[in-house]
Amino acid sequence: MLAVFDLSLHQVLIRAGACIIIISIHGFVLAAIARGLGDRGPQFDGRLTVNPLGHLDPLGAAAMMLVQLGWIRPIAIDPSELRLGRFGLVVCVFGSIAATLAAVVLLLGLRIPALKFLPLAFVPTIIATLNETADMSTWFAALNVLPLPPLTGMHLLVAVSPGLATTLKKCSLYSAIALAVLLAVGVVQSVLQPVRDALVHVTSVL
Repeated sequence: MLAVFDLSLHQVLIRAGACIIIISIHGFVLAAIARGLGDRGPQFDGRLTVNPLGHLDPLGAAAMMLVQLGWIRPIAIDPSELRLGRFGLVVCVFGSIAATLAAVVLLLGLRIPALKFLPLAFVPTIIATLNETADMSTWFAALNVLPLPPLTGMHLLVAVSPGLATTLKKCSLYSAIALAVLLAVGVVQSVLQPVRDALVHVTSVL
């Protein structure tokens, strides 16, 4: 747990690289699943992209760099446009989180090519970034499955009650600030530790 609060400059820079990788993958996959299920909204909003700037939430990214847990800028998904209706939101949430973890596991395979083909001066930083990406992705998944704004899991609330979408959008900023404070003092990490440990076990098996 103490490693989460390592705020050395080197560690923060490594986390910045991991943050870019995670938000790029997760944002694109979430938008792609929604588009695949019939909602063109994320595509029109410019979210069907691997460009991290398209998905970056300043507060969520800052939290990731400081305490390893964070979120992307919320993606608007209309359940009425999804072929699976409200259940499609459930698919979007769990599918995007699972795909993000799977993609990070695949990225870890780049460590061996990095050792073989890249200049030795860059290898330690690249491997450290990939390792940090794997570590942060499990925290990211454990956090974002929670049905709270501005997390990806907030779509689960809309799946239960579509009328909540407007309310969730309005309170997203205040919820993000409160969540950032709870992350800063370590409350969320303590609660999510068992879930995160389970995800680490699953990804290690893969």
